[in-house]
Amino acid sequence: MIRINLLPYRAERRQRQILQHISVTLGALGLVILLAVASHIANTMTLSNLKSQSADLVTQDQLLMKKIGKIKDLEKLREDVERKLKLVDTLQHGRFRSLQTLIALSKAIPENVWLTNIVDKGGALQLSGLGESNKAVANFMRSLDQSPLFTNVRLQVISRQQVNGTPVRQFNLLMDRVEASPAKAEKGNS
Repeated sequence: MIRINLLPYRAERRQRQILQHISVTLGALGLVILLAVASHIANTMTLSNLKSQSADLVTQDQLLMKKIGKIKDLEKLREDVERKLKLVDTLQHGRFRSLQTLIALSKAIPENVWLTNIVDKGGALQLSGLGESNKAVANFMRSLDQSPLFTNVRLQVISRQQVNGTPVRQFNLLMDRVEASPAKAEKGNS
């Protein structure tokens, strides 16, 4: 059978072109939608990764803040220990200073002089005692004056007394003590 085309060929070509344009447009639109969906998925994954990294950083920050708190506590503890060590050093120095003072007094005192009282007034010492004679007290004062630990030895009072029927001289001395460093005090007493 013979076919007769009742539609003009131009109209048919136009319909094909319209179908091609519609299919190209739909294909392009589908491609744009596909690209938009892919971009959205990529952005969502990136956002998810950034959120997890942010959560990790917050966790690390909290751990670091705890460590910083412990470090501050350690610094306070170190300062407290240093303060206590200084106090111990001061006490040690005072202990050795008293020991040094007694050793220097024992070396300076002659056989015919007896001490009855020693008063420590910080940087000064007040001594009370008995001596066989004025000369014995004077020798004691000279011996104290020659000691590197004492300066400015002064006689306050000397008087005659009887102790168990024996005449003696009762005296009071005042002197200044030279402060030695703690290291010298420890070396001198070792």
